[in-house]
Amino acid sequence: MLHRPVALARASFAARTFATKPSAPPSCPNFSSGPCAKRPGYDLAKLDVSTLGRSHRSKVGKAKLKQVIVDTKRILGIPDDYLVGIVPASDTGAFEMAMWSMLGERPVDMCFWESFGKGWFGDAANHLKLDGVTEVSGAYGELPDFSKTNPDHDICFTWNGTTAGVKLANADWISDNRTGLTFNDATSAAFAMDIDWKKADVTTYSWQKVLGGEGAHGMLILSPRAVERLESYTPPRPLPKIFRMVKKGKIDGGIFEGSTINTPSMLCVSDYADALEWADSIGGLELSLIHI
Repeated sequence: MLHRPVALARASFAARTFATKPSAPPSCPNFSSGPCAKRPGYDLAKLDVSTLGRSHRSKVGKAKLKQVIVDTKRILGIPDDYLVGIVPASDTGAFEMAMWSMLGERPVDMCFWESFGKGWFGDAANHLKLDGVTEVSGAYGELPDFSKTNPDHDICFTWNGTTAGVKLANADWISDNRTGLTFNDATSAAFAMDIDWKKADVTTYSWQKVLGGEGAHGMLILSPRAVERLESYTPPRPLPKIFRMVKKGKIDGGIFEGSTINTPSMLCVSDYADALEWADSIGGLELSLIHI
């Protein structure tokens, strides 16, 4: 015979598991890990398709790419001396690009409390095989003890945990006098949460999360300190072409002016531009934080 607490627990579980199926579906069934819902009033037929069929290297193609970079920087309130670029392979590609290109110069603290952050930890420890990797983790959906991070180390974290839905309350735990770099996976935070850019040296996100854009394109945002790392540190590993941001010891500025490393979808670029225009139309970042 089951003890009473065990029996009650099983009965409670059964009640939750076999509850009556809801009679009405949610008004918006889109899965929130992305692709997410399109903006209100979205209409594919209204996209500006003037760049379709044109090379992304053409004058009109590069102008379109440069414009979405400029608009992104303005709407998000990114400091003037930060660089913003469009890179391959969504947020995953952007964050891996940063890790492979910049980590290894010093020890790194990997902070995580959900699956994506745990994946970055695994990459640092098992694939990049970095020395001095410190795990700073919490239970799934519970923030870790950030006081365990070291401002003289590099620090990787997610601003908002995509799969757990748990975000930073603030970035006060990041020292203004740090000597290491901070790597901020903001794919579920950009345009939905107010990011303190002074605390973020490397920030990445993708179009398909908060703004409901299309997949395969990532955004990489670099502080002057991150640029300095790229120009002063050569990682002891071969870098795939799509990860290379430095030419002859200097940052490849073209990436941050619309000259993408590989071929982007200009239809996806137009879709992202449409989302940026909508964010502008409702009042920019301040009001998008309320609407989204």
